[in-house]
Amino acid sequence: MKKKKKKKPNPLIRIGVGLLAITLIVALSAAMTALLPKPESMPASAVAEPTAIPMPSPEPTITPTPAIYAPFGAQYGHGGADLIPETPTPKPTAVPTKTPTPEPTEQPTPTAKTYTTLRKGSTGPSVKALQEALRELGYLSDKADGNFGSNTQSAVIQFQAVNGLAADGLAGSQTQTLLFSGNALPASEAPKMDYLMLVNRENKLDKHFAPTDLVKIENVIPSSVLKVKYKGMQADRTATEALGRMLEDAIEDGVSNWQISSAYRTHAEQQALVDQSVNSYKKNNPSWSKARCLSATYQTVAPTGTSEHQTGLAFDITVPGVSFTGTPQQKWLHEHCYEYGFIVRFTEDKQSKTGFLAESWHFRYVGVEAAQVMTYNNWCLEEYIENMGL
Repeated sequence: MKKKKKKKPNPLIRIGVGLLAITLIVALSAAMTALLPKPESMPASAVAEPTAIPMPSPEPTITPTPAIYAPFGAQYGHGGADLIPETPTPKPTAVPTKTPTPEPTEQPTPTAKTYTTLRKGSTGPSVKALQEALRELGYLSDKADGNFGSNTQSAVIQFQAVNGLAADGLAGSQTQTLLFSGNALPASEAPKMDYLMLVNRENKLDKHFAPTDLVKIENVIPSSVLKVKYKGMQADRTATEALGRMLEDAIEDGVSNWQISSAYRTHAEQQALVDQSVNSYKKNNPSWSKARCLSATYQTVAPTGTSEHQTGLAFDITVPGVSFTGTPQQKWLHEHCYEYGFIVRFTEDKQSKTGFLAESWHFRYVGVEAAQVMTYNNWCLEEYIENMGL
């Protein structure tokens, strides 16, 4: 069998393929040239100059990531763990061991100390302690003997009056608590007395009122000058001293034989006088009612709270065993008492003003200046206060 001869390729086809390939290459070159930036025009003189080789830019220095962000930078590929600065490990500081504070123990509230009420007639160590405290504050001059007598009672009354307590002479719990507290006012700080104090049926004293500077009359005026009818009688210090000067001058004028029948009275003592008078009227007049007996009593005895004797500024001056009215003693005092600061408190012509019957023996200390004005103008105390605008 004969082999078939291979057909030779057509030369025209080869030429066409070649031309097509050349065309494609030219087109691609033109496209590439259009895409490239055009070079700036340079002067002719520059064309011949060799192109300078640019210096290589230094590698940028990488700023380490701050320590506070370094771990995060390393985590996300910024810097790395080698950029975290080493933090020096501080030396451990010794922490002092605290001593535990013990829990506060709740203290029980102290119970206020109570005292047994001491009164006239009481005895024992409690009375002695009371007397010592009164002596220390200047209210008692007697020795602390543990016997609650009249002087101790007077000292208690004065202490109570100065310190604003009920001046009843009973040393109860309130009185003793203040007395032993260290905060009580001493006798030297007693407030000054109001010598023009008006006391009558319209102006009553409180039952707890008491003078703040009482003295025993017998301790101020010697017995050679004045007889004290009842031992231990008291009065205001200034008024008592003025009384002594007055009676001494009367004796120099030849008028003597003086007696004090009444001076300071407590509220309770005045009430006792009222009760005594009522009982006397009732006994002598069984058919009388209590109201009638009381009305009769008030003709001669001041109702409780209206007596000037409670001020410690009033004195009933008499002659022992003799009715006072009309005596030389009465006449001398009515003529000279104003010179020493006293007035005749209840006179017959002023009964409608004072509300009391005339008492020629009742003298009231008001001070020298006021006594002179009242005497010269014939004023009673009520008129003086009204006219002077007090």
